[in-house]
Amino acid sequence: MSYNSDLVNDQLKNLIDLFSSDKVHTLKDTIKKAYIEGMDKPMSKWSLGNQLLVLIQKTEDARTINQWCKVGRHIKKGSKAIYILRPNQKKIQVKNKDTNEYEDQFILNGFSGLPIFKIQDTYGAGLKKYEPKNPLPLKDVADKWDLKVVYDSSIHGEYGSFNATDNKIRLCTEDQTTFFHELAHKAHSKIETLKAGQDPEQETIAQLSACVLGSIYGFDVKEYTFNYISSYVDSNDPKIVSKMCLRVLSKVQKILMMILEESKDDTNKVIEVKNK
Repeated sequence: MSYNSDLVNDQLKNLIDLFSSDKVHTLKDTIKKAYIEGMDKPMSKWSLGNQLLVLIQKTEDARTINQWCKVGRHIKKGSKAIYILRPNQKKIQVKNKDTNEYEDQFILNGFSGLPIFKIQDTYGAGLKKYEPKNPLPLKDVADKWDLKVVYDSSIHGEYGSFNATDNKIRLCTEDQTTFFHELAHKAHSKIETLKAGQDPEQETIAQLSACVLGSIYGFDVKEYTFNYISSYVDSNDPKIVSKMCLRVLSKVQKILMMILEESKDDTNKVIEVKNK
């Protein structure tokens, strides 16, 4: 299946023209992102610091021995625990000024290490998996690239992430354009080595790509895209935002063509219809 690169370029040109005009401030997306709920992972209730301690250990699910036993899983022999911080409470007697009677009150008395084990160090019953309501467009591209896609609860407000080391996309929302964003990161990594962290140019590339792919599949996220890029250039001035878009335009073009040409989904032909 062949694709006309001129049509992709037209989509990008229209988008950048919009972002460079005052009309961009009147945009209203019809698609609203919502976080996934009901993953039933104990660590979702832990402090952000403890959740990050778990992620540093290259796992997305870790629990105490008792918590694993409750879901029918057991610790592999020889596995070593990792530790999170558990607050220690001390009970003291405090006089109630109204009743003049002493009452029990608990105060923080330092922290201690709580041993937990990574899911990789367990065996047994399968865990509950999140089943999205709708299939992901372009999932065939992820499959072709051996890219694993998993659903998870958000840790610090993220909607998704791409891990180049594990070749995995983690989604915390069913929003399809979030998948497009992370898929664009993967495509970008096939062109050049990605920088660590939230690099402004890399994020602009991924979100511009996601916005165009969203338009192809009927998801309007132009407002979100403009605001997203604005946050990385520290300005909502259309001129500054469009300047960043132009800076990364050639890479976005390559990424879009790479993804569309890899897909066997005939839905992609809608781009030709829209541009006739």
